[in-house]
Amino acid sequence: MGKVQKIIIAAFIIAALVYVFIRSVVFVGDGVLAFVTDTNGQILGHLHKRVNLIPQGILVTIKANYIPLHGSCNVDIVIPISPLESIKSDHYSIKIPVVINYTLNPEQLTLDLSRLYSDTSYLSQQFEIRLSGSMKDAISRYLYPYYQYNALQVNIHKELSVAIDHVKESFARDGIIIKEVTPGIIYVPDYTVYTEGKKFLLELLTQEKLRTIQLNALQQKLKEDELKNAQYLEHLEKISRIIAKNKDILKYIYIDKLADNVRVIVTSDKNIPLDIDSDSESESLKKDFDNFKK
Repeated sequence: MGKVQKIIIAAFIIAALVYVFIRSVVFVGDGVLAFVTDTNGQILGHLHKRVNLIPQGILVTIKANYIPLHGSCNVDIVIPISPLESIKSDHYSIKIPVVINYTLNPEQLTLDLSRLYSDTSYLSQQFEIRLSGSMKDAISRYLYPYYQYNALQVNIHKELSVAIDHVKESFARDGIIIKEVTPGIIYVPDYTVYTEGKKFLLELLTQEKLRTIQLNALQQKLKEDELKNAQYLEHLEKISRIIAKNKDILKYIYIDKLADNVRVIVTSDKNIPLDIDSDSESESLKKDFDNFKK
């Protein structure tokens, strides 16, 4: 084998190795959770620390995705007070802002990795859903069957701690370790706000009832108008059929409306005299043949 051939083969091997390295070798550093996807976002596999060889990358384009293992997010726990949830205002709800510091456990993580990577609010939404549900269960006895503001105000921090412990256990099973939860200023509506909300809700319900009555009246009127229109159209269709069968009737109606002393005589008798001169004869004939007089 000649020297030139050896150089060409060596260059080809080097180029192939560079191609394979660029296309299929992925390096993962510390503090991240990594996985690879194809161009359609389909997950091809998880990556471990240091160097990873992805065979699929030789044939198809791959993308490495990195999610930080450590992070924090702000979450607002909002719990409406019954029956004021119908108002849909946080002013009549218990509000607890918290800051959550967490760490992901890649070996146990069960959440959707694609959403966790692409949607920055996905994890905070999961925290909010579970914390709100757990906190609502913890303080339900202060909300039902009636609102106990004083007792809730005294025990709110204790109940929050219970809810947080429950949520920590829940997320740990899904591969998310909650390191710390720091609550902000907790807002609990007092009796004045609660009474104001009930009054406002009563006004809303009254207005809604009035709107319902007005809507029902309008719908009833529309139905009546629709029925009248249908009857009127049916009446016009009957007239149309009569006119179609008696084409000269329009002439008679027209003549009948010309003047008070002009009347239409509708008859099939061709022997009736038409040279009516005297008023007496005219009046007599009117009485006998005034078919359109009402």
